[in-house]
Amino acid sequence: MNNTNNKLLLINLIMLLSVAFTMRTSTNMLMTVVPVFTKYVINADVFFVGLTATLYGIGAMVANVLINGRINIEKTPRTIALLLLIMTVGIFFYLLSNNIYEVLILSTVTGLSMGVVQPLLMTVTNVIAPPGKRDKYIAAYTASLSLSLIFGVVMEGLITSSINVRYAFLIFLFISLLSTVLMFTLSTRIKMNMKRKNRLTFKEILGKASHSLKQGKVLFALFGNIAYAFPFILLITYGSLMGKEYNGINPDIFFYLLALFYIVSFLTRLVLSVKNVKNHEILMYASFAATIIGYLLLGIDAGIIMFIGSLLILGFPHGSIYPTASYYIASSVELEDLNVVYSVFILIMDVIIFLIPFVFGIISTIYSIRIAIYLTAVPMGLLLLTSVFFNIKDNRAIKNTPVTQ
Repeated sequence: MNNTNNKLLLINLIMLLSVAFTMRTSTNMLMTVVPVFTKYVINADVFFVGLTATLYGIGAMVANVLINGRINIEKTPRTIALLLLIMTVGIFFYLLSNNIYEVLILSTVTGLSMGVVQPLLMTVTNVIAPPGKRDKYIAAYTASLSLSLIFGVVMEGLITSSINVRYAFLIFLFISLLSTVLMFTLSTRIKMNMKRKNRLTFKEILGKASHSLKQGKVLFALFGNIAYAFPFILLITYGSLMGKEYNGINPDIFFYLLALFYIVSFLTRLVLSVKNVKNHEILMYASFAATIIGYLLLGIDAGIIMFIGSLLILGFPHGSIYPTASYYIASSVELEDLNVVYSVFILIMDVIIFLIPFVFGIISTIYSIRIAIYLTAVPMGLLLLTSVFFNIKDNRAIKNTPVTQ
């Protein structure tokens, strides 16, 4: 009986990792190819390049506010499959788009889809994980995301260097369709039975969100993840433009260089999935330091070697911060509340995703990309300090809590 259960768990995990791999390959394609498509095929200016990412973030934000917290946890797998189907349809229409307004509408729709899918997939990962292995399941899930990003950017580099950028949507359409089919299949295999059957009211959602945001470790995870969003979002939105402007790197070459960034991320998450982390705090602090150093190096015009060095350094916190932050959150709340808490977590991230490319685009237009990097490094640094503050405060509170006999 034990062997049968273990076999079922392994099959379900492999299918879940396959969904994560194909889903993230498709979404990363949207976030990296759409800016190139907007700039060099639609011939829109830099402001609209940033606006595509902003509307993607708005779509995801709307999903988190209006949809995610209300989804009954038992219906989570089928909801993911349905939203993956919507994303697949959106990719098909990108292939046919001919003006910036169509691209902006599709960015909003695909953002709406991903605003539902990504936090709910994390919920499924936590629910199917056996007791005591949650951190390894989270690391394995995020490792599959990083592996998909390596595959995706290499594919994007091959496509943009050999055929029209538009046809990238055709190739990734089939990958997105595969993700949809896999998720529909997985939704028939797993049961997520929870004690609470009723749908939460909006007031109850706000109450649970408010309670979670009062916990020190949740805030430690939240602010640390927000801070890392700065280099990550700007790299995938404006990275090809940074490389072109300062180092003469063509977009197709940039995609290959971005693969190095994702390889470091994948190796970091792979290690986390097989080894026990003895001190998650030290890992987070080291990741924060790498974030600051790598981001500042992006603004230095010292040739392609410096640019590659920056990508390699930033790959480490990309691989470590998100799974570690997710672990802190999952360890701080009840399983039944994960949809709500992860949705709040992603919602706040979506607001940042909404703001960062927009503000960065305005500063770049007025001054330059380099000035925009250094100006946005200031709020990023403040967010990292805020994250550390909440962690230290929580540690002191735990230390001063009397032990009951």
